Amino acid sequence: MHSVSGFFLIVTFFIIGVSILAVYTTTLATELGLEKDDLQITSLAHLTKSMDWENDYNEEKIGERILKAQLDNLNITLQGNSTKNNTTEIESNFATYKSHLENLEGSVTANGSLLNLKHKAESEHDLFLQSVDHISDISKKIGMYELTTILLIIAAGLGGVSEISRNKLLGYPAFLIGAVAVIILFMITFIPSILI
Repeated sequence: MHSVSGFFLIVTFFIIGVSILAVYTTTLATELGLEKDDLQITSLAHLTKSMDWENDYNEEKIGERILKAQLDNLNITLQGNSTKNNTTEIESNFATYKSHLENLEGSVTANGSLLNLKHKAESEHDLFLQSVDHISDISKKIGMYELTTILLIIAAGLGGVSEISRNKLLGYPAFLIGAVAVIILFMITFIPSILI
């Protein structure tokens, strides 16, 4: 049985360590991928709600124009040819239209008002944009973890070839690439703002 020299024993432990780190970074990238998927579903829900509120707003805006036109027609009818019988009906319709208009022109807190609908649409759109930003950050992290995994696999491969061929010249690049991968991993973990 051949004894393992000190350098190649270190390479063996290095390969084991780097392989464990490669599994760890792959797991982290997969977990972040699942989180990203969930966020994408949430962001699409916010976008859909935003579009829904925007459509409601536009629908009510058209309704407001129609109500104003109806009020103008009632005013013309009331001033032009009004009899006692149709005056009461016109005034009743006028009050109804006026009430609907007042509801539409209510404040942000008035449910169904134009301002309320616009506020809801903008709030959902803001939530959508926040989700998209968060998804972008997670995608960058996933990319960094995948880069780290690739570097760790290359380092393990070079270390393995170095050990099998008993070639120290392949061991040194393995250490260098592995060290770069470990540095990137620590930076992603502890100070991600530098890389992302």
